[in-house]
Amino acid sequence: MEGRTVLITGGAKRIGCSIAMKFAREGASILLHCNNSLEEAKKVKSDVESLGNNCELFVADLSTKDGRMKLVEEVLSSSIVSQRGGLDVLINSASIFEKKSFTDVDEKDWEMMMEINAKAPYFLTKYLLRNIKNVNGCVVNLIDNSYERPWPFYSSYCASKSALRSITLSLAIELAPDVRVNGIAPGAILFPDWMEKSSRQEILTKVPMKREGTPDEIADTAFFLAAGPQYITGQVIAVDGGWSLCD
Repeated sequence: MEGRTVLITGGAKRIGCSIAMKFAREGASILLHCNNSLEEAKKVKSDVESLGNNCELFVADLSTKDGRMKLVEEVLSSSIVSQRGGLDVLINSASIFEKKSFTDVDEKDWEMMMEINAKAPYFLTKYLLRNIKNVNGCVVNLIDNSYERPWPFYSSYCASKSALRSITLSLAIELAPDVRVNGIAPGAILFPDWMEKSSRQEILTKVPMKREGTPDEIADTAFFLAAGPQYITGQVIAVDGGWSLCD
């Protein structure tokens, strides 16, 4: 990854942060996006730069067209992208996750889930496509192993991730051979703070590996898809300890 450029949305915390640090350790220049987690993003930027890598930080709300266009315009104006002549890797990691009864989900909830989890990756890929093609780059979408499983109380979330999987597979065909598009479907990685202990334990009883996965294991997979065999496209790799095999 020496000399290459990587844009990571939602890169301030959790999985996004681990991905940023993985690519930085491998020599990439990092374009780091955040929305509300500015202080955490500044820390990641400092950590990347301490490794001797370039890092630029962008703040944008991906739930709106204006926010997405703001990010695109700032990325395309970046000295890192200009010097490289393109964007090597786009990692769509930004996501929202909410537990809500179907009867309580309103149209605003649905739209927000779709805007961030599915529409933003789709249109960021579209708007940045020319720059990705310039360097025969690739796209890695963070999906979820929920794309093919019914989860009560997460209907809008599951629908958004199913949509992102479909986008990933469609674009892999349409953008080949110039751009590769793959996905990662994490399982039980960093349970949200608000999730009840009983719910966590119930999930882990279904995981053959009998533990949570780590953000670093997702980061390693993202790096493999970006830097590994260039014949891999249209794949969604489940990193879930075998959970998806057991339901």
